[in-house]
Amino acid sequence: MFPAPILSLACALLAGAAAPTAPEEPPPCRMYLVPCNLGEAYSGTFQWTFVVEGPAGKTTETVTARVVRGKTTCEGSVVSTDGATQTGPIRGNGLLTVESGLGTDDDPAQPWYQIAVACPGVDGAAARMGGGETSTYKQPLRGLASLEGSHEEEHPDTDPVNGVSGTVRLRWSLSRSRP
Repeated sequence: MFPAPILSLACALLAGAAAPTAPEEPPPCRMYLVPCNLGEAYSGTFQWTFVVEGPAGKTTETVTARVVRGKTTCEGSVVSTDGATQTGPIRGNGLLTVESGLGTDDDPAQPWYQIAVACPGVDGAAARMGGGETSTYKQPLRGLASLEGSHEEEHPDTDPVNGVSGTVRLRWSLSRSRP
């Protein structure tokens, strides 16, 4: 038999070695705007620039959304030489959602997160989700402490046949806020 102190030490070492590391705890979830919005746990920035250029002119929308513990304030503008597009400042309270889940179109086991931000319109309309937001789409999740990234793609209004080109550029940097 082993002496009690050695046996205790051996059991403690084995238990420590076999104990799995605890997964990162998700931030608190609130059923607001989406089924589970983690947004209240984050602070940082979310920025976008949309540019569309065609025969009617050029429109540039540039917005920075500053987030403090989920409360979002938007500042930016729409500048256009296209007479059909309303121009002006984008300022005021915005909306933020941060969702996470499991499974993408490419990999059913891939953890993901998605950030969406809605800001007031240049016409003064309040921020709204459900068609008025800008989204990262599903991004690979490497942890919930810090969500950072960028994305660039062709603007959905791009139409080469009619001479319309455009880009969408997103940048985001959100970190879990301390309680």
